[in-house]
Amino acid sequence: MDWLEVVVVVVAVAVGALAQASGGFGIALISGPALVAVDPAFVPVPLMIGGLVVGTRHLVREWNGLDGTFLRQCLIGMPVGVVAGHLATSAFSERGLKVTVGLLVVVAVVFVGMGIAPPRGRWTGPVCGLLVAFGTRVAALPGPPFVILNHDRPPSMIRPNMSALNVMNAGLILGAMTAMGDLHADDLGRSALVCGSAVIGLVLAPPVRRRVDATWFRQAVLCLAGLGGLAVVVGELI
Repeated sequence: MDWLEVVVVVVAVAVGALAQASGGFGIALISGPALVAVDPAFVPVPLMIGGLVVGTRHLVREWNGLDGTFLRQCLIGMPVGVVAGHLATSAFSERGLKVTVGLLVVVAVVFVGMGIAPPRGRWTGPVCGLLVAFGTRVAALPGPPFVILNHDRPPSMIRPNMSALNVMNAGLILGAMTAMGDLHADDLGRSALVCGSAVIGLVLAPPVRRRVDATWFRQAVLCLAGLGGLAVVVGELI
């Protein structure tokens, strides 16, 4: 990577981490399209590990917001999502991966922007776990399915529970990738860059977190994510 690409990665991840540290989601939605445009190898491992940096903060500081019943239900679907995601990644080309990331982001933004939240039932947790695991394994994007199913819930619920799912996901996915020989030394260097950038977002987040319930904040996150995802899709299709 040249210096400009490094700057793009740092800014994109820092802004995404700031959004996630404030509202509970954003690092993958905002930085995912930019990272894939710079180098598809940033997905899924480096971006997934960067998300854990933000998630650790939420688990430590907001553990009392965890919904144990919901998380146990999610665990039912997670292994299926990991297997399905692994099979899907073997079928995607580099171009296909970029388009997939962009489309996942755009679909999530449209659903959330329109206020669409499927009715909840016993199926919600297992399906959420399956889709979150699949999105993470394919493109380090656990956010879109989780946000679609839970975006009407308060940030105090989204932050810790999304983080807990990310930790469980990381254990399953990294374990499976290690066993299959899909982890490489280059992933460590990219992960270090993403993690360092995520720390910048965490440092900047406290004053923003106080304004997280303002209408403009969620609209700003959605606009940034939607434009980034759309730009990736258009750039690959034209």
